[in-house]
Amino acid sequence: MAKAKKITAALTAALLCTASLTSCSDTSYVMTVGDSKINAGIYIYNELTEMSYQMTMMYYQKGIKKDFFDQKVDGKAFDEYLSDYALTATKEYAAVVDKFNELGLTLSDEDIKSINDSISSTWDSQGEFYESEGISKESVKLALKGSKMREELFDHYYAEGGEEAVSDDEMVKYLDDNYLRYKSISFAKTKASTDSSSSATDSSTDSADAANEEAKAKRDEFLEKAQGVSFDDFDSIIDEYNDYVASKKASDSSSATDSDSSAADSSTTSDDTSSVAESDTSSTASDDTSSVSDSTADSSSASDSDSSTDSSSSEPDPYANEKMMNYGAMDDSQKDTTNGKILKEVSGMSTDVATAYEDDNAYYILIKGDIKGRDAEYAKDNHEDLLKEMKSDEFQKKLTSWVEKLDIKVNNKAIKRYTPKVVYDKQTEYYSKNNNS
Repeated sequence: MAKAKKITAALTAALLCTASLTSCSDTSYVMTVGDSKINAGIYIYNELTEMSYQMTMMYYQKGIKKDFFDQKVDGKAFDEYLSDYALTATKEYAAVVDKFNELGLTLSDEDIKSINDSISSTWDSQGEFYESEGISKESVKLALKGSKMREELFDHYYAEGGEEAVSDDEMVKYLDDNYLRYKSISFAKTKASTDSSSSATDSSTDSADAANEEAKAKRDEFLEKAQGVSFDDFDSIIDEYNDYVASKKASDSSSATDSDSSAADSSTTSDDTSSVAESDTSSTASDDTSSVSDSTADSSSASDSDSSTDSSSSEPDPYANEKMMNYGAMDDSQKDTTNGKILKEVSGMSTDVATAYEDDNAYYILIKGDIKGRDAEYAKDNHEDLLKEMKSDEFQKKLTSWVEKLDIKVNNKAIKRYTPKVVYDKQTEYYSKNNNS
């Protein structure tokens, strides 16, 4: 057999089982690689992990809480996507272990300890659940070791001293070609109520329009102050903006308190007057406070976007107000998001020129910085993350080629037994039983 078709002795041990194949009804293994079997538990673990991730994304992105199997992921029915994912992930696990051993790599004692500690903790809290799914402790351990081996293989090729190590100059060029550097200020828009009453909706629309005119006028006022201000000096505009937000929030809070007090006093003389006062003041206070809170949140998120300040250091973070974003790596669907559209606007701007922009959510002031003013420092501070951005696709191609060279035979009996719906139903049954006990 050609070398490409062989599997190492070390892989034989790592993938469990060296005995000859049992009858075709055996579903304890999901595939064979050469003469070795891979536990079905590794396949189920991959299936379950991805299922949990996708269901979480559906909830947070679309508000979906049930009927998960009526959804699609990457254009595929949910159950089909999960089956394909788990099978591919398990094949890649086999290829990773094989290549790792072929290259003579080893996991450190520290890595092994970390994996064992993780398994111990996981089994204390979820061991019974995993076993109910047909996943053994050994299968989880092998899966975690496989993940660590994958990381080590990536570093073997691309990290410092690796076979295809990325130089500092290459990383800086990648930043210059793909990243945008900018700062922003936003003034949130107020949306009209969708109350079923026509008169209430008209009133809400008028109120929202007035609030948005005020927000736009304030944005334009700050934009005028920012004319001729450089990217670096734009921090002074942000500081002034933050002072404005804090002052407005305090003023609105004080007005709301005074209004509530006035409404309470009025209630002693007339129940009807009390009702009107409470309705008017609470509505106004709520709208204004909401608008300021949204603006504050946006400013805060911009400040915390990509730079972390060492809390033990007294030195202020010089990049606290700016964002560094990889626009070049975005696909069309990502560019069509709110953030993608902002980045598209920034990409067409000149540096050091404050520019007005708006979308359905807010009125903005954007200012673009020169990426070359920070590229080398950013590359040094974010080396590992950038390395993954640059080389993940290339590494995936290597991994796919390793899979193709292995002598893999899938046990379809196991695939048909451990379907995503079966895994999901077992999970539901387990937690339902334990929540009711």
